Amino acid sequence: MRLSPLLAVLCLSTACGVSDAQVSDSDDLEYSTAEGELRTNKSENRVVVYSNNIENMIFDWKDLVHDMGEAELRPDLFLVQQISGRDGLDRLMRFMKGRLGVDYDGKVAQNNPTDTRFSGEVQPRPKVSTGIVWRSARFDLVSSDTWHTLGTGFANQVQRCDERSNHSGYETLRVKLFDKVAKKHVVVISLRHWTWEPCSTLNLLELVNGKESGPNAHPGIGGGADLAIVGGDFNDHVTDGDGQYKCWYRQMVRDLGESQCAREVSFGFTDPLFAACDGQRSCVNQREGIDSLFARRADGKPVKTAGFDIISFDEAHRASVSSTGGDGPSNLERRDGYSDVADRYSGHQARRAYFFYE
Repeated sequence: MRLSPLLAVLCLSTACGVSDAQVSDSDDLEYSTAEGELRTNKSENRVVVYSNNIENMIFDWKDLVHDMGEAELRPDLFLVQQISGRDGLDRLMRFMKGRLGVDYDGKVAQNNPTDTRFSGEVQPRPKVSTGIVWRSARFDLVSSDTWHTLGTGFANQVQRCDERSNHSGYETLRVKLFDKVAKKHVVVISLRHWTWEPCSTLNLLELVNGKESGPNAHPGIGGGADLAIVGGDFNDHVTDGDGQYKCWYRQMVRDLGESQCAREVSFGFTDPLFAACDGQRSCVNQREGIDSLFARRADGKPVKTAGFDIISFDEAHRASVSSTGGDGPSNLERRDGYSDVADRYSGHQARRAYFFYE
């Protein structure tokens, strides 16, 4: 087991008999900025992207950040869903800076969200919003937009795709960033579609084309950006019960061939999972879930992608043990009336991919 420099020093004066229950993964844990610099993405052509429904950080969320620390490259962008407003995002970014040795900035759809999470694993239920984190040495914020997506109705109700939920946990966040290294613009969209009826085809049509008027007006992908990155909790699988690609996925991903979908349109995105599977449907079917990550170039050419990974809970757990000498809860002391509820970093597995401008 590899110990962090701090823990290694402590072990010189102790028996170092550390059990999981004894290890506190403090928010103030700081690692070498030299290592952070060494593992920072130096390529102006490559953008390192993570996406995860972080579940209000009620699970063992720091395991995921430790896994980022064990990875070859630090994140340039991190799309998060179910974040507890600005306070939650600030806490996440502070820990990322301390663990990864890199400065981050970010934005949430609502600083003080209006609504709480539906699931009651912890009480009181935390407020919930959507967020995006970016490496501040690389990106500057140009503009931002938010909108609520189509989809209403709970499990025992009629689900509709002609109405929108105004729940803050399902608010899409779009930011336009200027890449100071590549001298290019990138649009980043973090989303969470309605759990019981994601209305994927209609929502993605609007996401690409925008909405001209009304309380949820937004530019969609919009113009003036070299690269668009879309990710989050789609609450929709990419294949159906027979292992066939769903219409929304066929429309989203380029080069899937002819389909029987009602809307014959191709949005021209690249899915790093599809690329990592070399287009083999059996591979996609085995690895897909309700979370997805896509990218599209403005010039219509295919996006080159690499480094795709779905971060397993066991992988992140092992990264935490390797970094700290054990795996104590992320919230060892109860915070805001709640603490960890499980040994996973979330109810969702994070995705990582490298996207290239050219």
